[in-house]
Amino acid sequence: MADNVYFYCGNDEYLVGLNARKKVDQLCPEAEQSLSLEIIDGSAAKIDDAVSAIDQCVAGFRTLGLFGGKKVVWFRDVAFLKNAVIMKNTDVKRLLGELSSDLKAGLAADQFLVLSAPGIDKRSAFYKALKGVVEIQEYDIPERDYEARPMALKRAISLFKREGFTIDGNAADLFIDRTGFETRQIMNEVEKMVLFKGDEKTIHLNDVQLMTSASGEAVAWDFTDAIAERKLGDAIRIYRQLLFQKQTAIGLIIQIESLYQNLLRFREYMEAGWLRMNGNRIQWSQDQEIDDYFDSMPDDPRKMHWFRAGKFANQAMPYSVNRLAASKRLVVDTHERMLSGGSIPHDLMLETLLAKLCAPAQRRR
Repeated sequence: MADNVYFYCGNDEYLVGLNARKKVDQLCPEAEQSLSLEIIDGSAAKIDDAVSAIDQCVAGFRTLGLFGGKKVVWFRDVAFLKNAVIMKNTDVKRLLGELSSDLKAGLAADQFLVLSAPGIDKRSAFYKALKGVVEIQEYDIPERDYEARPMALKRAISLFKREGFTIDGNAADLFIDRTGFETRQIMNEVEKMVLFKGDEKTIHLNDVQLMTSASGEAVAWDFTDAIAERKLGDAIRIYRQLLFQKQTAIGLIIQIESLYQNLLRFREYMEAGWLRMNGNRIQWSQDQEIDDYFDSMPDDPRKMHWFRAGKFANQAMPYSVNRLAASKRLVVDTHERMLSGGSIPHDLMLETLLAKLCAPAQRRR
């Protein structure tokens, strides 16, 4: 592995940028950066911009440092490495091939290259070439909630602890529900909470409710929670907020389908005696038949975080399996009508659906 080439990538952009910056500062202290550091912006959205950026990068470490000294090139925020269209371009592939060849041949002892990117297509020839010459440091947020949530929760608690604060268990869960899993958002909200609390070193649930801003993901959770709990006013208000934030009715109805799929299956598990509520937490029965059934599923509900699983179970409890199945059919039918065309706007169709799902006239049984 090359000792003077470093690659940081992943969808946790804060940690990618932070660790790349640390490496750059280690290689080239601030006092030397005006003479020895060249930063190239890789956040290209067009093929021509990507070609220009790669060309600058190759030229950067082929050019000697001022007065013949150390030369550090930071190819920063190289977003196009995960853009399939740009990566298939002939000129882009040719220049990345040149860059790969230079790296394989080895840089001079006083030349260094740091690359940072929000992701990379691991099928690409460039990725395969990089793997042969550099240790790739990845900072990815897992796609599955039950994997990402514990990491984010641990990070938030650690950040609060570093500031001399403790946070209640339920407050910590709500905190992550609102911030989402991205490190930058977590750090911003921790800093805001610390300033708000001052000398009072324990953070409670009401503090989080008052001070923690909801991320886009958290707003979507609030939306589905309002539907499950038949809070029509909240559902309509959050729905219109999401539309204002450029969400689409098609995207939102897919989330509603997922909600009713989860509510239905949790209600079925309860009726089968596979789980029961113990306060706000759920307890799964220990049985080989249950193990065999869940082991065959791609998303074992027992691995879901207890806070989210408990919420689904509590939300499903007031309804019968038949009522939830009927609601799910209503959602699916509306989705199909959206896709089939027609003169009724999708926004209006979904708002009508919300009124039906949250209707208070009849108790769902």
